[in-house]
Amino acid sequence: MSELQCGCPGCHCEVDPERVFNHVGEAYCSQACAEQHPNGEPCPAADCHCEQSGKVGERDITNNQLDEALEETFPASDPISP
Repeated sequence: MSELQCGCPGCHCEVDPERVFNHVGEAYCSQACAEQHPNGEPCPAADCHCEQSGKVGERDITNNQLDEALEETFPASDPISP
């Protein structure tokens, strides 16, 4: 069985298949990594500091915020165009 690498930029953790966090088709080692550390939450691995990665810090918006914004732009009550 091949090991899964966490999808968080800068994270070097392997994803535990019994405790995987999925987001947009990628596997992550923790909820904090899946959300790209929106409030600087640390990686659960003591020797990993991916929350300090420049790649994560470059984002102005979290994945959850993107998901919420997308949902708000497509309300189910929109009328059908003629």
